[in-house]
Amino acid sequence: MKRRIFISSIILLTVLSLGISLSYGKSIKEKLPEERVNELIKNKKPFMIDFYADWCPPCNAMKPVLEELGKKYKGRVEIVRVNVDMPENNALVVKHRIVSIPTFIFINSKGEISKKIIGYSDMEVMENEFKKLLQPGKSGK
Repeated sequence: MKRRIFISSIILLTVLSLGISLSYGKSIKEKLPEERVNELIKNKKPFMIDFYADWCPPCNAMKPVLEELGKKYKGRVEIVRVNVDMPENNALVVKHRIVSIPTFIFINSKGEISKKIIGYSDMEVMENEFKKLLQPGKSGK
């Protein structure tokens, strides 16, 4: 019985450690405060804000899409993930009137919101918005 508990504990710790190490290897910057968004606007860099929560199934379903986009557009369009459950992110949640998650806000190099998508969206739709952010003068509302 003690051996079974010991083995189960080892397996559980291994799984938890793997999950933690995987989350740090992502190409998406997670849980950044409002200052990061302001910095991107100041530097005239296009980006997308992903408002999410860890407990949200559609948010979790979007992770692979965002990972792929993060790798493909690295250095050209940044993805800022904002966990709506973290108190330090309340200012961004209120500012952008987030009432449903996931919500994606695309901000062009002029600092203007070019698109807001609420709910799960497939790769084609998301990538189309990324491409629009990179086209000069094409990323209007």
